[in-house]
Order: sequence, then C-alpha cells, then structure tokens
Amino acid sequence: METSGFFIEAESFQIGRKGETVPGEICIQQRHGNRTIVVMAAGAEDGVRGRITSEVIGSMALHYALDGGQVERGTRTIVRTFMTGEKSCPEKGEEAHGTVSFMILDIHRRGSVHITGFGTPLCLLLRRGAEVPVEYRTVDENGQREGVWCGDFQAEPEDRIVLMSGGVVSSGFLTRRMPEGWRLEGVREYCRGEIGVQPLISARELAHKIVERAELNDLFAPKHDLTCAVLYLRQPRRILVCSGPPFKEQKDEILADMVARYPGTKLICGGTTAQIISRELGRPVSVVLRRDPAGLPPVSTMEGVDLVTEGVLTLNRVHSLLERTASDGVVKEKGTDGVVARMLLDHDVIEFVVGTRINPMHQDPNLPVDLELRRNLVKRLGELLESKYRKEVRIQYI
Repeated sequence: METSGFFIEAESFQIGRKGETVPGEICIQQRHGNRTIVVMAAGAEDGVRGRITSEVIGSMALHYALDGGQVERGTRTIVRTFMTGEKSCPEKGEEAHGTVSFMILDIHRRGSVHITGFGTPLCLLLRRGAEVPVEYRTVDENGQREGVWCGDFQAEPEDRIVLMSGGVVSSGFLTRRMPEGWRLEGVREYCRGEIGVQPLISARELAHKIVERAELNDLFAPKHDLTCAVLYLRQPRRILVCSGPPFKEQKDEILADMVARYPGTKLICGGTTAQIISRELGRPVSVVLRRDPAGLPPVSTMEGVDLVTEGVLTLNRVHSLLERTASDGVVKEKGTDGVVARMLLDHDVIEFVVGTRINPMHQDPNLPVDLELRRNLVKRLGELLESKYRKEVRIQYI
C-alpha cells in the first residue's frame, strides 16, 4: 500500500513443529482502504487441531479489526471464549503453552499504528538499526485484568516492525548454547545485525531469516510452531512493463518517452515493442544468444532498460508460474519466466503500458488456444498480482 511518502511492505513466514503436517498458527494480512491489518493467531495445540482454532480466532480478530473501534472489546471476547491454562508474560517475551494467543496490528497509511495482543511476545520497532521503545498498557475491565495488552505509536519511513510467535523467542530452550531460549533480546540483536549488514533487506527476507535462525536454535527440530511477520516502511519500488505497439503509430514517440523518463525498473515484453523504442530513442537492441532453460525465446539488452523479452508467450508463462507459486513469493525457476516473475514480485508498484495494436502473429490459428490477446492477459496478470501478492497495479492502454 503506497502512503504519503512511504510504502508498507508486509510479509510473513512460518515453519511448523517437527512431526506436524501443518503449522497450528496462522498469519493473515489484509488491506482495507487506507489501512493494512496483520493478524497472528495460535490455538492451544500444534498441528491440525491447533490450526482449526487459529483459523477461528484469526477470523474473529480480523472482523473486530475491520469494525473500527471494536478491537479491544473483541480481544476480550476472544480471550474469554478460548482461554485455558495459565496466562502469559509478554513483557518477558514468553508465551504460555496450553492457551491461545493472538496479535492484531492495524497501521494507517499515514503511519499511525495500533497493536493489541494476548499471549504473544511484544513486537519490535526498529529504526535506523536501533530499537525504539513502545509503551504498552494492559486492558482492564471492571477492575479485572484480562491479560490483553495494547499500544500505539507513530511509524516513520525505513522503520521495521517485527511480530513473532512464542515459538520463536523460546527456540533453543534448554540447549547448551541458550538454556533460557533465544528470548526477545536475542531476536532484537539478530535483527539489528542483519539490518546492519543489509540496510535494504526486504520484509520477506528478514522474516525468512528470523524463522530459519529459530529453527537452527532448535537444532532443526522445532519444538513449537515458528511464525514471524515483518512490516517494512520505505519508498515504493516501481517497475514499468511495456508490451505491445501503440494503436496509432503517432504514439510511438510517447511510448519511448515514457520509458526514457521512468524513475524505476524498466521491462519490455515484446520484440515489436522493443524495436519501436529502439528506433525512437536511437538505442540498439542486442539479442543474448543463450538457450533459455524454460524454452522461451532468448532475451535481449538495451541501454537504459533492465530486461527485454518476448511478449505474449512470456507473459502467459509468467502468469501460469505466479498462479502456482505460494503466496510467500519464492520463485525458484531459472528460465525467463522465473526472472520476470521475480522482478514483478520484488516491486511494490507495477505499471503496465499495453499497446492495443493487433499483432498479426497472434491471429495464427496454429498458436495455442489459451494464448490470449495481450490486453486480456495483462488484465488477468494484474488481478493476480493484486489479489495474491498484494501489489499495487496500474494499467494504461495506448
């Protein structure tokens, strides 16, 4: 979600307890108007039974978060409905086992954050490599403590907010290296070290690193589910994708000027499109004579453009690849379709400029039936990027 001055990148990663088919915890992310909501929930058990409880808790928490002003009342309802066993000690970064836990983070496009939780470690707010203290308060009702805590703060550009489950902070418990577990202090120092080495590390990569380090602490046999969500507030990463010649030749110059002036990554999908831009800008196109692992036509290079590929066939393969890729966005394919998919997923704002001139090549009845017209294909690709990967997509026809 783009904000006034920064973009909110929200990503999560999890590994289930050893021996369980699915993690018992869930992490839900949803945009709602000017807000981004992240819900982390865990049932009283691991595995499938815990997952069912987590799904119910997560749905309830998300509903209360969307119904503005009802979060604290809703969290008390969830606690009274599902609470069993002992309460937790969030100040110490501990999660009581045998009880449910959840956390709701609601961040507005202007950076105001409200966070509510029960049974989970407190979140970390990291700014310029250092932790910023957040004041939390306990939610009381009729003089009775429910164990629900909440806090409010104002986020700034380049801030990182780290949410984690109790399994992460307790990882390594009773091992020789960390007999008391990793604890919140250990997670904090690890994050500071990673950000120090990679100041621009993405939310996705940092979440993966935290969970994988927690798994290492448990000697690759996690005793509990390991879940982490990271929010990174930064300048939006933009990519321009041009595909197809303009409907009127008089607009060829406009298309080329858009490419020349664009302040971000530039991708051209289509040989005819590349030739038009090459002619208008006076920049030659050079084909890279290398066999593509995916069997697609070879890529090309052009000064001032990050990548030049074939058009409709490549975009169709990219769409298929992203459809079957998990929502965590890890693409391992080495072909051109994998390269383009990773480029799209590495950016926040994806701007398509689609030429509407009919290409005679696409009218050949011998071509695959599912090779749609370019504009319909881009529309489907844009909808997929928005719904599954939470990208901001803009499509302009020319």
